[in-house]
Amino acid sequence: MAEQQMQKSFVKSNDEATIICPECNSTKIIAVRQFRQRLHMLKVKCRCGHVFKVQLEFRRHYRKPTDLLGTYEAQPPAISGGKAKVINLSLSGACFELRGTHDLKCGQRGTLVFTLDNRKSTELTKTVYIRVINGNRIGCEFVEDRAFEKELGFYLRP
Repeated sequence: MAEQQMQKSFVKSNDEATIICPECNSTKIIAVRQFRQRLHMLKVKCRCGHVFKVQLEFRRHYRKPTDLLGTYEAQPPAISGGKAKVINLSLSGACFELRGTHDLKCGQRGTLVFTLDNRKSTELTKTVYIRVINGNRIGCEFVEDRAFEKELGFYLRP
C-alpha cells in the first residue's frame, strides 16, 4: 500500500470542517468541536471504503513559512531583548526563534520588529502577546492597534 498524503481541512468559526475523499471526491461536513483542545489528526473512512488521514487546522488565518530577521524586546516582568528569526507569520501572529537562553513567559507582552522580504523591504513593528513557548521557539499573537495591516496582508497572499 502506497504512503498516503496528509489532507488538511480548515475548521470554520462554527467548528465545522469539510472533508473531501481523495479517492471518490465525495464531501462531508463534520462537527469537530470535540477535537479542538486535544486531537487534530483524524483517520476517516469514506462511504466508498477509502481510508485516509485528515489534519484539522483550527487557525483563524493562513500561516506562511518565513525566514525573516528581526528583533524582540520583552516588557516587564522579564526585561530582555535581542535578535529573532521569524519562522512563520499570519495576519494575527507569528512564531519566532531566539538564540541562547531567555526568561520569557506565556502571557507576557513585548515588541517584535522584522523586515519583510518583499520588494519594498517593509519593516513592521508589532506589539505581541506571548501565547506559546517551546524552547527557543516563541509563538505570539499580535496586539492590534490597527485592525488590518495592508502590507502584511499583501505579503501573506498565497
